[in-house]
Amino acid sequence: MSSVRLKPGPVSTRAFNLGSLAAALLACAISGFYLWNGALTLPELVLLSVVAFPPYLLLVVCVLGVWLGFSDDARVRGRLR
Repeated sequence: MSSVRLKPGPVSTRAFNLGSLAAALLACAISGFYLWNGALTLPELVLLSVVAFPPYLLLVVCVLGVWLGFSDDARVRGRLR
């Protein structure tokens, strides 16, 4: 017996967008806090933003996508039909 798989709805899409935005704002706030406290200099912050920020956002988006049910790709959809 196969399990029923429902498509994510508009609420899931909204949660995905808000979660991505919240993760980006949190990273910016933490970076600003470290800069303000003197733990990071401006060149270190720029390097951190260029090197670490994109993988962080990619990880967050992947986790949110799987958690909210956006994890199906074209291969999986083809097998479910």
